Amino acid sequence: MQYCSAKVVSISFLYSMLSTVNKKEIFTVGLTGGIGSGKSTVARVFKALDVPVFNADKAGHAIYAENNLIRNAVIEKFGRKVAVYDNEGKAVDINRKELGKLAFSEVGGISFLNQLVHPAVRKSFQVWVANLPDSVTYVVREAAILFESGASKDCDVVITVNADKEQRIARVKHRDGFDKVMIQGKVNAQFSDEKRTSLSNFVLVNNDTDMLLPQIEKLHSILKRKSINFSK
Repeated sequence: MQYCSAKVVSISFLYSMLSTVNKKEIFTVGLTGGIGSGKSTVARVFKALDVPVFNADKAGHAIYAENNLIRNAVIEKFGRKVAVYDNEGKAVDINRKELGKLAFSEVGGISFLNQLVHPAVRKSFQVWVANLPDSVTYVVREAAILFESGASKDCDVVITVNADKEQRIARVKHRDGFDKVMIQGKVNAQFSDEKRTSLSNFVLVNNDTDMLLPQIEKLHSILKRKSINFSK
């Protein structure tokens, strides 16, 4: 079985294969936070408030299954064991757990994936926005590595969700099981809480003793006002 070589397939060539879309200007709110901070919980609340939420991490996962060039480049870089095969032995997806183990432990692994996948995620976001109804005033772009990937540059404001590191680690262990290498790798791949906070416009605190919903509701009111002014 042969794959396109990641060594010879350039990033610019991969994305020249993607279709272009007309940009639609809309007030975009970035949402990020360290692993286990509760970023996804905050996203669900925004959805309940009828704010469309784009999950960049899920979009990235979908790209592995949908884009042959990107999938094959990942397999070439990290080996056949990161691939998911069909009954005929054809690679059809990426085993993200296996990929994570290798990418987080290999020097430059995460950087390689970011350069490969995030331009395609950006294109997916543009397509998603273009298909939203005109009545939408603002959207949330949720991403674990919003700053690290450069996606924050496409956002008008950014929200960071913070929580004490001990509580974050405990949540991840409960959610995903204990994999010390994986957890530490994800922590190392992200900016520190202090750096994310310094780069953000708003901060939500989500320790177990904090009331998260009132914080989000107050912020929602602020964002609606900002988005109205943006559209004028």
